[in-house]
Amino acid sequence: MNERKITGVVVDSGHGGSDPGAISGNLKEKDFNLQAANYMTRRLQELGIPVVSVKTTDEDISRTERLRRANEAFNGDPDAILISNHINSGGGDGHCVTNV
Repeated sequence: MNERKITGVVVDSGHGGSDPGAISGNLKEKDFNLQAANYMTRRLQELGIPVVSVKTTDEDISRTERLRRANEAFNGDPDAILISNHINSGGGDGHCVTNV
């Protein structure tokens, strides 16, 4: 198997700014995504793993800008990995559960 040496981790908090993602009452996906991304970034730093955040605050960025920041984080190194946080909604009468 072709093994790669991971050179770094890019952490993205999905949604943000005027794009709240999924909403339930006062809860917005973007807030949880940002909390998770900031925690992951801090934890990876503590472990000595090279990490870059796409954003660290609740800001509006275009898809183009999000991708630019992610791609430039480690100078486009194909051995860097990207983690994009999303906490999608689900449930209700129409949800579907499958066993894999």
